[in-house]
Amino acid sequence: MTDTGKTLAVITGDIVNSTKLTARQFESLLSKIKQIQAWISQCHPANAHSIRRGDEFQSVIYDPANTLRYVLLYRVGIKSLGKMYDSRMSFAIARNEGIRELVDESMGEAFIRSGRGLKSLKTEYLCFDSDCTEWVTDFELLLKYLDRQLMQLTPRQCEVLLPMLQHEDSLSVSELADTLNIAVATASKSLKASGWPLMQALNQQFSTRIAETLDV
Repeated sequence: MTDTGKTLAVITGDIVNSTKLTARQFESLLSKIKQIQAWISQCHPANAHSIRRGDEFQSVIYDPANTLRYVLLYRVGIKSLGKMYDSRMSFAIARNEGIRELVDESMGEAFIRSGRGLKSLKTEYLCFDSDCTEWVTDFELLLKYLDRQLMQLTPRQCEVLLPMLQHEDSLSVSELADTLNIAVATASKSLKASGWPLMQALNQQFSTRIAETLDV
């Protein structure tokens, strides 16, 4: 076990109503989760992941300022598969106490808080915790509103949002339209209907707040 002394994030999630999925739907879900985890690792090679029983997943994040973006990638990516797909996620940021070679065997404050948060989720599908109480206070209500917005997204809206999240907001609307082979007006309308401008602003606010505190 390694005590890095770093501030890390842990994302812990599970699939809503996974037992109702067919074998084919479950395989599509598993493929999408692995794809999302590969994207997250491309952003920081130290980021590590696990999938347990196919419907539970976890990511250890070494670039914690980007954690909300990764949470959105998971949620939007999974929902893009169809109306029967969604996920609950709890994410926490805290000083690491011990990282093992396998994510499932690791422990520490971020792991404990993330796992505890997932167990607490009932009607809500998203929660955040940290050993920095100011972060929790700053974002608790905003993330509740975000969760509500994400619940209302259609699979098609998620398909439109996903490239924007993958490219760290660097895609223009015209480039997005080209990527999805749709009209620019359609892409623009879908982004507005999905609440992308506010989602983008919250993600940036979260990233900036964490980065400033950690001085990264």
